[in-house]
Amino acid sequence: MATTKIWDVHGRIDHVINYVLNHDKTENEGFAETATEGETLQALTGYVTQVDKIKQPFFVTGLNCLPETAVQEMKLTQKQYHKEGGIIAYHGYQSFAPGEVTAEQAHEIGVKLAKELWGDRFEVIIATHQDREHLHNHFVLNAISFKDGLRYYDCNATYDLMRETSDRLCKAYQLSVIEDPQTGRRPSYKAYLDKESGKPIWHDLIIKDIDAVMAESVTLRQFFFRMRQKGYQFKPNAKYFTLRPPGKERFVRIDRKYPEYSLEKIEARIYAQEKIKRHQPEPSITHKKMKLQGNYQKVKKTGGLRGLYLHYCYRLGVFEKRKNKKRDTAHLNFVYREDIRKLEQITDETIFLCHHKMDSLEALQAFKASNQEKIKTQCIARKKLRNQLRTVKDEPQRSELLNQAAELSVQIKKLRKEVRLCESIEERAVSLREKMKAAEAEAEKSKNEKEVKHIEH
Repeated sequence: MATTKIWDVHGRIDHVINYVLNHDKTENEGFAETATEGETLQALTGYVTQVDKIKQPFFVTGLNCLPETAVQEMKLTQKQYHKEGGIIAYHGYQSFAPGEVTAEQAHEIGVKLAKELWGDRFEVIIATHQDREHLHNHFVLNAISFKDGLRYYDCNATYDLMRETSDRLCKAYQLSVIEDPQTGRRPSYKAYLDKESGKPIWHDLIIKDIDAVMAESVTLRQFFFRMRQKGYQFKPNAKYFTLRPPGKERFVRIDRKYPEYSLEKIEARIYAQEKIKRHQPEPSITHKKMKLQGNYQKVKKTGGLRGLYLHYCYRLGVFEKRKNKKRDTAHLNFVYREDIRKLEQITDETIFLCHHKMDSLEALQAFKASNQEKIKTQCIARKKLRNQLRTVKDEPQRSELLNQAAELSVQIKKLRKEVRLCESIEERAVSLREKMKAAEAEAEKSKNEKEVKHIEH
């Protein structure tokens, strides 16, 4: 069954187009084996415009633009009508059930869908990705029409039209469709990208906790008791099932996005369970005695920013106690589990701090200011080289100037990345301390409750 979604895109249009045009995901594996020499040459020079006539090396098609120059063409359209800000594009998505279609059929359906919905007014890129069990089409739609300069208006009516058109095309190809589609909020674009890259979304963490607690609960009252043990809070006498995860400021109504997790359905699933899992309490901390050689008092401890980041990485489970042990985030506090999706960035910041041995915000800010000065100096030097290129006609000399400018560009890129890391560390350092304090307070509170009340009634 085919599902569809569409989101608005802000910022840079080349990022979303580069993501969609990934050759590893769109490659036609059978092209090189079956294509003739003439077809190969024609495909490599203009495969996007002749999708119905020739075979394609990649499942990529451009409507009213070429994939190789789509970024420039879409920007030119926006510039022509003086509409370069705000929403710059729309990213659409059409997914098919696993094993239901071939890549050729999926791409053909995607092209027909784009032609019917946007082909007469907008520049569109269609790409079929094969990196998952379910084949899916991506659409990148320029927000500004090349025909009249009007913006594409994304609303419930246009989305309903997209879904209805997709269902009609799928039925024509004898594919299954969702007979009773759910209506409501669409997931955010960031949530979709996080899910595609395998990063956990905080809603998914809540669902995982609910499923685990349901499996070990006998009554609804016991379900609430176990959830409170995990740090969740509930609104008393609320009309709907709302909860607040630990570390979050607001309550969230979970059944708005996941109707199968309403309070009535949770209660029904608890009573319908044939086998109840035995409740296993959180693992207790055991203290082990170890014999160490040398004087422990003379060991220099890592403190400041480095110590903060290293300790936080330990809390996230980055440093394993044993080799080849899979990281288990099930027993992590919710505050820490949410940051697993930011683990790559936190790791980069930790490596940066340890490499430069920075322990204070003052040292970090001085390093950032120094890099910013270097960037200014190197940008001026690069601009002088580019000005010289306008007057130099000698090819060896031009090549030397180009190499120097390229080296400066690499250095500037590295310095800018370090400046961004410094800014990110400045913002994150405060929140890390607050999260660790909140987690410790919850752990202390849970410990006190267990000491006061040993038996659950």
